[in-house]
Amino acid sequence: MDHLIDYIQWMADVPFSAYPLQDADALVLSFLSYYKFTPLFEDREKPVFLKDSLKLLEDGDVRAMLVGRDRGFRAILETAASSRRFGELRLSDYVDLRRAEPPLQFAAITFHGEDFSFLAFRGTDGSIAGWKEDFMISFTVTEAQKLAEEYAKRIIQENRGYYIGGHSKGGNLALCAACGLSDEPLEKVRRVFLLDGPGLCPEVMDTSTIRRIEPRTTRIIPTFSVVGELFAPEISDSRIVHSSAAGLVQHSLDTWGIDHGKLFLAQEPSPRSRWVNETLSRWIEGISQEDRAVFVQELFDALTADGAETLEDIEAQGAGGFEAILARLFSASDVTRKTIYALPKRAILGEHYDAISQMGLSSWLRQRFQDWQAQRVARKEESSGQIEEEDEGES
Repeated sequence: MDHLIDYIQWMADVPFSAYPLQDADALVLSFLSYYKFTPLFEDREKPVFLKDSLKLLEDGDVRAMLVGRDRGFRAILETAASSRRFGELRLSDYVDLRRAEPPLQFAAITFHGEDFSFLAFRGTDGSIAGWKEDFMISFTVTEAQKLAEEYAKRIIQENRGYYIGGHSKGGNLALCAACGLSDEPLEKVRRVFLLDGPGLCPEVMDTSTIRRIEPRTTRIIPTFSVVGELFAPEISDSRIVHSSAAGLVQHSLDTWGIDHGKLFLAQEPSPRSRWVNETLSRWIEGISQEDRAVFVQELFDALTADGAETLEDIEAQGAGGFEAILARLFSASDVTRKTIYALPKRAILGEHYDAISQMGLSSWLRQRFQDWQAQRVARKEESSGQIEEEDEGES
């Protein structure tokens, strides 16, 4: 089974004029939206092309805003920027906003080919503000959702074909952006790509707006999907793709399968994915919007009490930090405690449920954190060894 980087290499010399934008291209461009391209736009007088990022990659000035971003993501950007197909794309209207309170994490970029433009919305990065905003879609319209709508209205002006897409939170933003368009700009949109992203909460937003964009929308999820099944919209062109990963890791675009340039499609989701989503849906439906707001606020108060701003900050606190967060949560309001106790724990914890039941959550977390640290050290040592071997070979 091939993956994104294989597709990029295979199509490297094929321009979009010869082979128009495909589903796999939407995956590539949505993935590229995770990179922090700020240095590319410092000189406002010059046009910016994806191939321009190669120099910045060499200088270490462009990085991926992804959890676990040290695991080969550089190679995807480097391969794409070096190719004729993607490297010649012009980049514009790059926006990257992040704020702790009120929480905001919003990023978008537009890729331009000869006769099309692709509006790509970034998914959640490693910021706690971004994750909090994700939870907030269950009880309010977020600022990122409003900004996505404004972004699409501002970009879609010219008489050319437009695509809108995004992965994870970016898929939700793409959905909001498309639904907010009036009839005239919407007619210019060739396709909307929702890549394992949540839909619109029916208690918060008017889901009937989805009917206007449904005929030009493609929804893609992996065989095990959780994020993409939250408030899942009814889209007739919905695809299920195989992944080389297991469980929740299937959410990562770089694990999705490609077969001869097309998505490697599956017939149906995994039974466990279906059961998990049915269980989580019942849990969410059993919590009022008011209680969701209280739970989210107290959950993220607990996460940031020691000054953490990113998931990496929380990881740096170690197992003791995790235990402190749990202690804060269980000493929070009755609403939060009841919400936690009502969590469908076996659905969320999966194969770890029995071990946690035997060891206790704190002990299990401590052991898992120690294992994770050891694995991370081993990966770094392995990477350093490979770099040293390459340097010796070059010398």
